[in-house]
Amino acid sequence: MIDGVSADSFGRHLGRMPNLARLARGGVTVERLASLVPGISLPGRASILTGRSAAEIGVYGNKVWDGVGFSYATPDDVRVPTLARRALDAGLDVASVGFGMVRPEDATVFRRPWWVDDFVQRGRDAEPTPSQGAWLRVANHVDATGRLAEAAAAVGYPADFPARFPDRLVYGLTGDMHVANWAGLLGGSERAPDLLLTELLMTDSVQHRFGFESEAALWSLGYADNLVGVILRRLGARAEEYTFVVLSDHGHLTVDRVIRPEVVLPGHVTDCEGGHLHVVVEDDADAAAVAERLAPFGAVPYDNSYLPPDHRRRVRAFLAPDGVGFEPGPADAPVTAPNNVSSHGLRPGHPGDDRFLLVSGPGVAPRRIPRAEAGQVAPTVARLLGLAGDDYPQRALPL
Repeated sequence: MIDGVSADSFGRHLGRMPNLARLARGGVTVERLASLVPGISLPGRASILTGRSAAEIGVYGNKVWDGVGFSYATPDDVRVPTLARRALDAGLDVASVGFGMVRPEDATVFRRPWWVDDFVQRGRDAEPTPSQGAWLRVANHVDATGRLAEAAAAVGYPADFPARFPDRLVYGLTGDMHVANWAGLLGGSERAPDLLLTELLMTDSVQHRFGFESEAALWSLGYADNLVGVILRRLGARAEEYTFVVLSDHGHLTVDRVIRPEVVLPGHVTDCEGGHLHVVVEDDADAAAVAERLAPFGAVPYDNSYLPPDHRRRVRAFLAPDGVGFEPGPADAPVTAPNNVSSHGLRPGHPGDDRFLLVSGPGVAPRRIPRAEAGQVAPTVARLLGLAGDDYPQRALPL
């Protein structure tokens, strides 16, 4: 999974990505893969793993309502079985190397995502808050098999992430580099897993900071492609044995300005998810008052049936107009310039949140599919693994 690469960016700039271009030429390419509603990172990962809607998964934002406020969604919030769990239960060897929203106990070999540190509050924070059990379990997990460390040691590669250093951009690029090397080394080892889940994140971060299809963003596409090349080279001859499923979790698009809920909705508990805003309300009358306050800024209510049923009464959804997002934090005006100059979680069905998918490997004939739905990813992977897929709401892709 390569974070935040839109269908448009992939289609327009494949020439900057020779490794992905080679995989695409030899397999199936979905030109436009719809994002989950909303098109946000953690729900996107959970959708890839489950093939379900956010209402069924229980993860509808990077943060979800916990009865008091909004806290980061964790792997324990996923309410349905994941591909990792189903494969493990079927007796397959499963590795999760840096992939988000997988429980450590659902993989034979598990290495945390490098970005979990961002979700785990430490005593050094200005206002320490208790860490969530699931992310602590992910952050502190030690691979009892030793297989990843063994594969790294065999070629003299580091077996763990470095100590955190202040520059998040460089640290993130380093984290992605390690994840790619470990995934390739483990996948190419003598005890190669049947299913290996891994991800690269920094394409998303660079776009947030520097802008959609900025020169820095295009560089990040090339960097991610180079790391795909690292995985392929580390796999060695084993690369011919694998089927590769490569996709993004959501798209991206330019944000010109943002609405500040702290200014517009003082006293309300809110959560900003790109172009989506979640607001905790007391009742329908309170929801109507919130809608009235947001209306002058072009934000409108959105049907919250994508939320789990037990959250719908108190949590209401609102959409920003095109080119506008929601951002948290203190501000002196209701609408300001954005901190993130590109974002996602756009109006459902917006082409900017479409993403790409490619499948390449033994027995996969080259073809192009114009469009597919978010829920088709998991049943496609399940079929490739030989798992039953008739209980998924949507059909597998024709390969």
